[in-house]
Amino acid sequence: MKLVIAAAFILCIYIMPSVANDDAIYIAKKRGPLYSYENSDFSINLSTGVLTDYTFFNQDRENILQVGPQDDQFDLRAARAALYGKFNLLGEKFNYFIACGFSDYMTRDAKTLCTLFDATLFYTLHENYGRIAVGKMKEPWSYEMVGDSASLMQHERLLNPLFQSRNVGIRYDNTYLDKFGTFGIGLYNDSVEEKISFEKGSHQITTRITALPYISDDNMNYLHLGLSARFNAGEDNTLRYKGKPESNVADYFVDTGVLEADHAVEFGLEALWSYNGISVLGEYLQSNVSSKTLNDPVFNGWYVTGGWVLTGESRPYDRNVGYARRIMPESSNGALELIARYGTVDLDDGLVHGGTMDKWMIGANWWIDPYWKASLSYGTATLDRLDLHGKSDIMLFRLQWFR
Repeated sequence: MKLVIAAAFILCIYIMPSVANDDAIYIAKKRGPLYSYENSDFSINLSTGVLTDYTFFNQDRENILQVGPQDDQFDLRAARAALYGKFNLLGEKFNYFIACGFSDYMTRDAKTLCTLFDATLFYTLHENYGRIAVGKMKEPWSYEMVGDSASLMQHERLLNPLFQSRNVGIRYDNTYLDKFGTFGIGLYNDSVEEKISFEKGSHQITTRITALPYISDDNMNYLHLGLSARFNAGEDNTLRYKGKPESNVADYFVDTGVLEADHAVEFGLEALWSYNGISVLGEYLQSNVSSKTLNDPVFNGWYVTGGWVLTGESRPYDRNVGYARRIMPESSNGALELIARYGTVDLDDGLVHGGTMDKWMIGANWWIDPYWKASLSYGTATLDRLDLHGKSDIMLFRLQWFR
């Protein structure tokens, strides 16, 4: 049955054109959606996208003892559909965005057909006063998470122990100094999704501010800087940090387990430089956990990613949201991008021994056209955990289509 649903969904990709996520909405505005409906009071646009992987692992004995054997396997990394548009209500104009994922249902024992990723209502304030978003959404925290994953140089996020994908709450966004910077702040609580009381739910207050010391007139060459801060109080006075080695199908390599902790105060730094097809992206996140029983441990992670588009294209910078979009090939042969990355996640401190993972990776992205991308990457994750030093080589093939 799941194979039938998977085949039907993939078929729908070709017969129901649209836009798959925030990044795809950006493309639709540039190129025009292929399917939409609009009148004076209401509009709707339909979008789809698929991202498929095949991952190979080569582990040494110590790594197998640390995390267990990792199987080579195919992964339907993402299969999503989204609706976005606008409507008028009581004389006011609103925008909405709803995104649903089907890959869990197709490849795992999920109980529901659709995993709701986003369900957000937007209200734009008068003139230049920004907009308010309410619902399930991303927090304004970490470039890796704020940025659309299909547009990043790297194929998977590394700092995932230090952020969460989506959260339920309210967020305010705006730009400043004639769009030479962005500002966002949000308040979140997961009690509705977890079906628990508001007091027992996790609470987050998150803010991010970005600035452009330099940007060219065409938004292709720029220097982006960002600063984030986050107050993180977990469910029922507990926190947990865990992460994978840039692989969706791998087990968790670093994991603190459930920690008795009142809260954590977290901050992040980010920088992106882009010039004539060459890009360098760096990020640092730190979480200061308030836990007297664990001697107030401090966890952190960082990475530096470099990319070179041989055909000269650059990622256009979106000054409304404070990050770069995907490569738009200028040639019918597409655009070839070479990438390299090194990063570390450290969840060892105080009385907590969640492990320290280092990861290097080299690879290539072939941006076939604005919607298709084929990728290949190879790297090694080294893990210090359980008094062992383990190593795992990881090769990833990827084919994605988002529109």
